[in-house]
Amino acid sequence: MKIRSIATGKAKQYLKKHEEFESAYKKDNFVDSIKVYKMGLSGDFQVDKRFHGGGDKAIHIGSGVHLDENPSFDKLFIGCNIVVEELTEDTVCVGDIYKVGEVILEVTQPRQPCWKIGIIFGKDINRYIVKNSATGWYVRVLKEGTIKVNDEMILEKRVSNLTIKDLSNYLKHVPDDRSIIEDILNLDSLAKSYKKDFLKRLGKNNS
Repeated sequence: MKIRSIATGKAKQYLKKHEEFESAYKKDNFVDSIKVYKMGLSGDFQVDKRFHGGGDKAIHIGSGVHLDENPSFDKLFIGCNIVVEELTEDTVCVGDIYKVGEVILEVTQPRQPCWKIGIIFGKDINRYIVKNSATGWYVRVLKEGTIKVNDEMILEKRVSNLTIKDLSNYLKHVPDDRSIIEDILNLDSLAKSYKKDFLKRLGKNNS
């Protein structure tokens, strides 16, 4: 499981019904190696820090499988800093700890699709992401250092069986199994923002 590409992004201007908005969703500054800090990749930028960036969502990783299966799509459509081979939302679990080069990363949550994807890339790509949970996943940085293209991602530890795809689906449809709900709420590695959104969904289901 190797890193296929590494990229950072800057804010760009887009238009929605004659109104401009900023987004750094397109990560198009590709590099062969980069320094990784607790708050993310050197030189990367997030426009809306309420939803992106921070310690729990320092780096966004996406699966190269989606790119291979959709060669007609813009290669930036997942909006991720790192593209990895083989791994997918079906095989990555929240809490997974990976060693990559000098760096140690911990998986924290799926990325949640937003309306900006449809504006930037079109409705077909947005539908694909939602239907296939092709969101990628966020990680926190447990150990800083440098990573390079072709570095291996080595799974060091697995603490849960909750996949990224599962977690994406649970924000749309709360599980009936109470033990799964408890696992989600009690998992220390899960990002606080996900737990907050899940509790909101849980409250709506119980109201």
